Amino acid sequence: MIFVYGTTGELIKIAPVVRRLRDSGVEPVMVCTGQQFQQIPPMSDDLGVPQPHLWLARGRGGHDLERSADIPVWGVRLAVQILRQRAVLKGAASTGPGVPTVVVHGDTFTTVIGTLIGKLIGVRVAHIEAGLRSGSWQSPFPEELNRRLVSKLARLHLCPGPEAVENLEREGTAGAIIDTHRNTVYDNLFDPPVPVGFDVPERFGLVSIHRFELLRKADDLRQVLEVLRETADRDTLLFVDHPTTMAALTGHGLDGLLEHPNLRRIPRVAYQRFISLLRQSEYLVTDSGGSQEECGYLGHPCVVHRDRSERSVGLDGSVLLTGADIGELRRFLVDPTSWRTEPQGHLESPSDLCVEHLIAPDSGR
Repeated sequence: MIFVYGTTGELIKIAPVVRRLRDSGVEPVMVCTGQQFQQIPPMSDDLGVPQPHLWLARGRGGHDLERSADIPVWGVRLAVQILRQRAVLKGAASTGPGVPTVVVHGDTFTTVIGTLIGKLIGVRVAHIEAGLRSGSWQSPFPEELNRRLVSKLARLHLCPGPEAVENLEREGTAGAIIDTHRNTVYDNLFDPPVPVGFDVPERFGLVSIHRFELLRKADDLRQVLEVLRETADRDTLLFVDHPTTMAALTGHGLDGLLEHPNLRRIPRVAYQRFISLLRQSEYLVTDSGGSQEECGYLGHPCVVHRDRSERSVGLDGSVLLTGADIGELRRFLVDPTSWRTEPQGHLESPSDLCVEHLIAPDSGR
């Protein structure tokens, strides 16, 4: 069994599945595309999973992919390496119990690449976080298209809830469709908190924006930053310096909008530290569907600035989806703590259900 991944978002959500497989005596082979080459090694240590056994590429020149222009060169190198390592990949996928399998997660370029690897070497593809749909191929782009393509090719679909199951059944998807009831990220959220690593204010809002969908639109990004400056007149905000975000701000000439005494820029931190930071914050401003789910499970106030979300977690309680309406972002920030709800702790582990079907002798064969 091999796990093909390339981003920290994928690693965060496959980590609890990998840990449980190892606890049961199964040693999956970790295959990394290097989409976020610099971030993967420290995060692997942070999450308690093995370092990649095989690197198919190492980002662009040994750095994370930060711009759309980085993708073609990375993709060519990946294709060459996959063809060279075809026999190795097939042998690794055939190790362990159950059906020879390539496991992929989510909706990134790497998700599609891992799925194509599975088809190339002739083994089952298992898709964790399968069946999510926004209803529009343009939003989020290209993630919605990636999800639809992977669903056509995978044969074990591990869905994070009944809505995802219904989506696949409605589309006539082939293979085994399994409801794991919630996303595997749930299993990361209720561990004992770890120290953040630096001093934080007693009260603050947290800002984490990093998606190409927002960053490539200079006017939309400028409006978001202007609202954050207005908010900083009354609240302290900690703004996470994602490399992709910093590159976009510089490219659009928007760096100056972060110059405010109450708008404090902080380095990106390891995942478990980020969750501790999130819990200490009053609220989160983000464009991330993953953070939407984390806040939904934790009952934490969160505003997601994007047109659509393929996820329903939190939208009936602690999370506001703004769409393209900057006024909705302002509305949330008037009284964000009123969105707090009870956390969803101590429920059945979705990762346990994933493991059960990954090692079954005939699930999705």
